[in-house]
Amino acid sequence: MSDASEQRERQAARLTRHAGLGGLEMLAARYRDHAYALHTHPTYVFGVVVGGVEKLRIGRRNHLAPAGSIIAVNPEEPHDGEKGCASGWAYRTCYPDVALMGEIAEDLELPGLPMFAEGILQAPDLARAFVHAHRLAGQALEQEAAMLLVLRELVSRFGDGKGNIHASDGGEAVRRFRLYGELIEADLAAGFDLARLASAAGVSRFQVIRDFHRAACMTPGQYLRDRRIRAASALMRTDMPLAEIAVATGFADQSHLTRVFKTIKGLSPGAWRAAA
Repeated sequence: MSDASEQRERQAARLTRHAGLGGLEMLAARYRDHAYALHTHPTYVFGVVVGGVEKLRIGRRNHLAPAGSIIAVNPEEPHDGEKGCASGWAYRTCYPDVALMGEIAEDLELPGLPMFAEGILQAPDLARAFVHAHRLAGQALEQEAAMLLVLRELVSRFGDGKGNIHASDGGEAVRRFRLYGELIEADLAAGFDLARLASAAGVSRFQVIRDFHRAACMTPGQYLRDRRIRAASALMRTDMPLAEIAVATGFADQSHLTRVFKTIKGLSPGAWRAAA
């Protein structure tokens, strides 16, 4: 077997989107050596491990997710992922947006968006239903109904209905963190250092580090990388060349963007863009 063939055996990823579910992204992947860098999504993340074991951090907690486990990640919750055994892991995931989950919460008459206190859920019947719905590619109406029902059941059993992404809260660290975020979002291509952020907030560099840890469970560098990839992903839905996207979002060049993108998305910018 050639090196390229052996690599394909170890790793494969396919992303699809479902128009009837608001463009819901669904990923089917098998990884042996891939490792996700710490990152966030504006959406929820739900997945089922169908083979091997995934080792991951969600928020401040570390987990091992063996085959049959359901993974649940709330919007903006930092998480990563890597193999938890020598053979790696295979899983199927989807990324429902807040509008879709709000529709489900409304149907269940919940007081707010569903939030999931536990990152790893054990419900064999739901895991099987999720995988079945995920596999209905090409059967749009059936897949739409099946995925809606399984997401509704996940919320019904495990979601607390207490979420409010517009919460105005809470504390000087959170207010400073919002300021840091605004500065970064205003010019993602700019070079940032701790001194610039500290000066803007009127605090020390050590306080900046503590603020990011407290408000985002990330380092300033991890947060900056995460936001750059989000911005690059949005631009990839346009016809803008990848080389220009790289420069516009603060990467050294297209190769740099590609390397970082793979550690966040699990597939190349070209493959992700094709699915979009």
